[in-house]
Amino acid sequence: MPTMERLGAFRRSLAFIAFVISFSVYTDQFLYAAIVPVTPFALKEHGNISEHRTQFWTAILLAVFGIGCFLSSPPWAWYTDHSRNRQIPFVIGLLILMGATVMLWLAPTIHIQVAGRLLQGVASTVVWTTGLAILVDTVGQEQVGEYAGYINIALNMGSLTAPLLGGIMFERRGYNAVFALILGVIGLDIVFRLIMKERSSSTANSGRPVDLENRRKGQPDTVVEIQEATEETLSMASTIVSSGVNPKIPAMIRLLFSVRFLVALWGILVLAAVFSGFETVLPLHVNEIFGWDAEGSGLIFLPLSLPALLGPSIGKVTDKYGGRWFVGGAFVALCPSLVLMRLVKDKTLAQKSLLVVLLVIVGFCLTIVLEPLFAEVALRSDQLRKQEIDAGISRTGCSRGYYGQAYGYFNMAWSLGNTVGPLLAGLVIDAAGWDYAVLSLGLLCGVSAVPIVLWTGGWIFSKRI
Repeated sequence: MPTMERLGAFRRSLAFIAFVISFSVYTDQFLYAAIVPVTPFALKEHGNISEHRTQFWTAILLAVFGIGCFLSSPPWAWYTDHSRNRQIPFVIGLLILMGATVMLWLAPTIHIQVAGRLLQGVASTVVWTTGLAILVDTVGQEQVGEYAGYINIALNMGSLTAPLLGGIMFERRGYNAVFALILGVIGLDIVFRLIMKERSSSTANSGRPVDLENRRKGQPDTVVEIQEATEETLSMASTIVSSGVNPKIPAMIRLLFSVRFLVALWGILVLAAVFSGFETVLPLHVNEIFGWDAEGSGLIFLPLSLPALLGPSIGKVTDKYGGRWFVGGAFVALCPSLVLMRLVKDKTLAQKSLLVVLLVIVGFCLTIVLEPLFAEVALRSDQLRKQEIDAGISRTGCSRGYYGQAYGYFNMAWSLGNTVGPLLAGLVIDAAGWDYAVLSLGLLCGVSAVPIVLWTGGWIFSKRI
């Protein structure tokens, strides 16, 4: 009996649940990114796609993943916040992921590959809604920022290892070996999710939501409430005062009654667009310029992904000093870094070195952007729940808060970026070439820096007490 009790305690332990959710994020990103350097070559060999159509179908396969995420996010996010037992849909989502991967692996036509990629996007939604809701229920709102760092590590490790391993496996063992590797990772994820035991709702943190900004900056509630009132007035969004606590308006809609939240979602969309767009066009570009094969295409992601390992440390700094200038500065730096990649045109050592340096800068910028925007989304969920509690509104069917729906919007923004990025970069390359593709991505980042600086952390011109 003591052994069984210890086993049960381990399955419900905070450390193990956090590990399982983090590993599910790793699996999701690993699956997405492992196929990136392989897709252009696999389309030629297994999809019977002509070389001049390879870029188009590569972009389509990456884009439909985002479409699947986007379309499935609202209903699944609502279900996540209204569900008592979240582990069952969490496991079902992974089974869908495995089935979709097998479909993509054995697809006899390009159209079935597209369908498989769409289902993979649906399964990804489960991780970013149900998975994160389980994590917040377990650790409590007071520690969500700390454990978001582990999610960041998992996401970054997936981005770091998947293109490298996918490219190496494809080059040395072939197409089937890549999917055997992916299914092995998914199999481990299934085992972990079945072992994990979700904590009962009675043990979940159901107290007053903690304002994440207060926790970071050490400010009392009254100060932030005054700041928020000023911000809403200056943003001409004063209707939040009256409609923000109207129980007749669904929480999924009321979450949007904040310019600050909408700007955070825009930043997430741009981040995903740049990241996925770059993943789409970079392998083919280095293959064309340097003659690198699938293994080389996977290795080129190393300088782009290695800076992500500093994510937890960067997150601590932005938590302490605020994220406004870090995020804004990163978007500004992304603009020239991407545009300067137009200079990479031949296979000399100097050109290869320039590409590596620019990729490292881009990698640092992408790492800096994610953590503060992740916290902005969590903050909006806490604000909405706090408004309801202060107004005396009881939510019996949604007592755990709105993290599922808030991160449902996060997933929608990210998936929309995953759709726009490959299409934008791929279509621009087809129409005008590499130079204009990186120019368009760079300008997108430069323009986005303006609202990011104005609204991240609150309206910049609001009075600070």
